[in-house]
Amino acid sequence: MALGCDTATNVTAARLTTLKNNKFTFVCRYLNRVEGYQDGLTSAEITRISDGGLYIISLYQISKSLDHFTKANGVKDAETAVSLASDLGQTSSTPIYFAIDRDMTSTEITNNIVPYFQGIKSVLDSSTKNSKGYKMGIYGSRAVCSHIRGTNSATTRYTFIVDNDWQGTFEDWNLRQYNFNTEVGTSTGKINVDYVESSSHSGGGWKK
Repeated sequence: MALGCDTATNVTAARLTTLKNNKFTFVCRYLNRVEGYQDGLTSAEITRISDGGLYIISLYQISKSLDHFTKANGVKDAETAVSLASDLGQTSSTPIYFAIDRDMTSTEITNNIVPYFQGIKSVLDSSTKNSKGYKMGIYGSRAVCSHIRGTNSATTRYTFIVDNDWQGTFEDWNLRQYNFNTEVGTSTGKINVDYVESSSHSGGGWKK
């Protein structure tokens, strides 16, 4: 098991020192920026984190709204995420975790989340659209991760569970998020994180 974190905040030099002081070995960061919610990963940040000895795990999230999760938006999100990852120099054959950051009923999973990931998979399965072979990662409740992974092994369909009171039972995860919204560090090194641990399946981290 390895200890890491995720954060919506750009990892400055001072914040990186905080992460290292807290024994984190990887940091999960968003490829895309959403105004007022998350900072997008930058080239300078990638170099800083990599040179500091930590691995990066890539996340993509554009909306928490149920209406967003359609097959068409899955295609659009995957195309955008692949483009961002490639431009930033993400290592080939590593995962991008697409976030379903809300509790989901079985009906919502069937009607919304399945089509959304079908759209994502259609892009990632295309050697033309995904020439670097990025893998499909699933971030969400145990119910979402369990349903979407299906019969595929955790090493080919990466799963990132939110360990709270959301629905579902699922233990064969790659990454587990807990200790939500924890503030670590002081002064310019202060940063808000969720703790994350990886399983023996590995979370698919990368360095530049």
